[in-house]
Amino acid sequence: MEVWEEIAADAQAGAARLVAEYGDRLFTAACRIVQNETDAEDLVFRTFEAVVAKVGKFDGRSQFFSWMYSVMLNFRRMDLRRKGANALVFDDEIPETEDSSPDPAEALALKADAESIRAVVDRLAEPLRTVVVLRYFEEMELADIARATSAPLGTVKFRLHHARRELAEMLAQTFRAHDASNLAE
Repeated sequence: MEVWEEIAADAQAGAARLVAEYGDRLFTAACRIVQNETDAEDLVFRTFEAVVAKVGKFDGRSQFFSWMYSVMLNFRRMDLRRKGANALVFDDEIPETEDSSPDPAEALALKADAESIRAVVDRLAEPLRTVVVLRYFEEMELADIARATSAPLGTVKFRLHHARRELAEMLAQTFRAHDASNLAE
């Protein structure tokens, strides 16, 4: 039995399974959006509450997590409208890369590169940052991103293309500046 079917059959047992199966993943995604654990916990709680209450609206055309993520994004949009803000902020966490190199200097360079990439992603405009996070951090398919963000598939593709181009330009500038400062030393 799928989790949404269990929620429909027995809300309490289904909710417990929902939290057990998706709690950590949704919390990690929420932390990337709001950049602090307290707000992330609130966002996840409201999302789970809404998912349990509205599970009958899930039509199965997308992955269940994608649908939950879109519910969470809607709460975030409402919060931003209420606060008058216009940008999502993501935390400093970036997926760890497996470093099999025993060389500490190389490991330090990789960490610096990851920090540079994280900082550049944080500078993207909210719509671009959202598609980058969903695609590369959450590994969502483009069609699922379109449903989660309520944007046409073409718009998602354009945003992702535009984000890649901006990221490449900003990273090139960042690394050129870094190389120039290393040469000056």
